[in-house]
Amino acid sequence: MPAFYDVSYHADGTVAGMVSNNPNAPDKVKRQVEMNLSETYYPTTPLVPYIKATQDRVVLEIQRGCIRGCRFCQAGMIYRPNRERSLEYLKKCAYEMLASTGHEEISLSSLSSSDYSQLQELVCFLINEFGSKKVNISFPSLRIDAFSLDVMSKVQDIRKSSLTFAPEAGSQRLRNVINKGLTEEDILNGSGKAFQSGWNRVKLYFMMGLPTEKEDDIEGIAILSDQIARKYYEIPKEQRSGKVSIVTSTSFFVPKPFTPFQWARMNTSEEYLTKQHYLRDKIREQLNRKSIKYNWHEADLSELEGAFARGDRRISKVIYDAYKAGCLYDSWSEYFHFDKWQKAFRDNGIDYRFYTCRERDEEEVFPWDFIDTGITKKFLLREYRNAKAEKVTLNCRQSCAGCGAKSFGGGICYRSGANPEEVTNESTN
Repeated sequence: MPAFYDVSYHADGTVAGMVSNNPNAPDKVKRQVEMNLSETYYPTTPLVPYIKATQDRVVLEIQRGCIRGCRFCQAGMIYRPNRERSLEYLKKCAYEMLASTGHEEISLSSLSSSDYSQLQELVCFLINEFGSKKVNISFPSLRIDAFSLDVMSKVQDIRKSSLTFAPEAGSQRLRNVINKGLTEEDILNGSGKAFQSGWNRVKLYFMMGLPTEKEDDIEGIAILSDQIARKYYEIPKEQRSGKVSIVTSTSFFVPKPFTPFQWARMNTSEEYLTKQHYLRDKIREQLNRKSIKYNWHEADLSELEGAFARGDRRISKVIYDAYKAGCLYDSWSEYFHFDKWQKAFRDNGIDYRFYTCRERDEEEVFPWDFIDTGITKKFLLREYRNAKAEKVTLNCRQSCAGCGAKSFGGGICYRSGANPEEVTNESTN
């Protein structure tokens, strides 16, 4: 725990070092990982509320970790290596969960569900077993390039719902920066196949404020949304299911610890709002603007999230003071009072933008450096440099990048056939 470590600071407020003050506290706290997920307990009898809930479904976690290396994604980094649950184990859990709850929808949950190696077999099983009972199958995290048209068509046969994709950035250049591993051709072809299979509603998630972002990248969000709408109208009119609906949502990029972007500067709320207004105007210029609905995240809340994400022990008193001032249900906009948070920071003599709007030096010591997630800081820094150079790193199934996760002794690291100690250049243009 943090109390077992004493921290010293430089005159500029950055961390100078951390020293253990407890003989039982190691210099590094190593993350513990369960490698055999099919031998663990899974909650197959979840509580069912008496009232209607937003997430009115059972959730079946099919794997942990992710083979992708999106440079903004904390979960994708700290939950390495990728570990799959066996097909038989998932079948058993699905039976028990649906029987014990009576829910009519099952969500196949993971960081990238379409990367599960037995997804086709699992979906076919669920359809064959529960399709007659009108049980819907949902996917919270699909990659538009890997989603099988055959699987989509079979799921469509049960109950129509919207599809959600996350291009994350509006231009190919910026998708390379964040290592999304997704091309415009992938996005448009995948959308076209979805429309041909009967969908007419697509949700798109993007981020603004990503490192190296330019106006062209922001405008690209509007253009890509319009291009996807156009793919729908390429289908003969008699084969369409009404009008197309594109819901484009943007969140504001928040750099997270244990990611390649932990060194990156975060935009201010003023910069975010300027970009949001710019994108809104660009969407209004598109041919299919009436088919595109634009949603965005609160800028002040995002900036506060940024302070929490990379803050240190010095803001603990700020959080407590804000709580005493009534800051309790801040996720609801009507209860979010940014002025109270600003006052709590001022009263404690802290500028929250010290944590958000400052590019970190490559040698800077971070408050979380005493935690060893298994992913080396050397690898993360290499990835940050690759991001600035707009270089793409192959996913774990294609090539091992030597991130350090092999030290856990299992998962995708031992199936990819690559030796991370022999990797000399894991990046490609």
